[in-house]
Amino acid sequence: MEIIKHRSPSPAINVALDEVLLSSVVRGARGPTARIWVNPPSLVIGYTLKPCEEIQCGEATRLRLPIIRRISGGGAVYHDYGNINISIAKPSKGLRHVDDLYREITGIVLRTLEILGVRGWVENNNDVVVKGYKVSGSAAAIKNKGYLAHATLLVSADLDTLRRVIKPRLDRVARGEVTMAKYNPGNLYDLVGIGLSEALEAIEKALEDLYGPLYMGEYIEEELEEAKKLARLRVLDLEALEDPSILSGGIA
Repeated sequence: MEIIKHRSPSPAINVALDEVLLSSVVRGARGPTARIWVNPPSLVIGYTLKPCEEIQCGEATRLRLPIIRRISGGGAVYHDYGNINISIAKPSKGLRHVDDLYREITGIVLRTLEILGVRGWVENNNDVVVKGYKVSGSAAAIKNKGYLAHATLLVSADLDTLRRVIKPRLDRVARGEVTMAKYNPGNLYDLVGIGLSEALEAIEKALEDLYGPLYMGEYIEEELEEAKKLARLRVLDLEALEDPSILSGGIA
């Protein structure tokens, strides 16, 4: 499997690069590809989520955190340099259900934890939990002949900022849709003393265990240019989010 470690100083371009990766797989320009990356401080939301539904938009504006829409579904995620992102794009031949994607991407995280000597388990179909704390969430997208699954891994993220800007959907917990672990984030460093370098090495080892030998790849110039174009469409206007109708969740 090819592995790409390219990352941009622009969080919007980083998010767009996942979308570009999926497009390349769909049109047959790439085979199965993994990507490991970190993002500058930012907020990333699912493609159908209203920006202020799960984000404290006023606080995000004050902190100057860009809000970026990704190609996959799901909720709001806080990114920073202490949060590792793992992305997998593959042809969708043989794929039966989106749950298969969650099993695949959470399987990578679970294998990573196993290599590190840490016991983790899956809750809510797409969260990985350690000692009752959510250390990983995941989302997925299926497009024509390919699919993308990506996950976060909290290692040493700024959890104070995360809690200030992410709204816990306690109504979902009350209805029994999800467990409280979904809104109880924890860092691997705080829980088990694992740092970024150890986690990154373990992720690569997990990918090798699950997919076989890895070879280093890179985005080609056309893909990077496409990501720049997409990024302009995916980042939301923080100034506009100060509008009261938007702060109440009044946009699609």
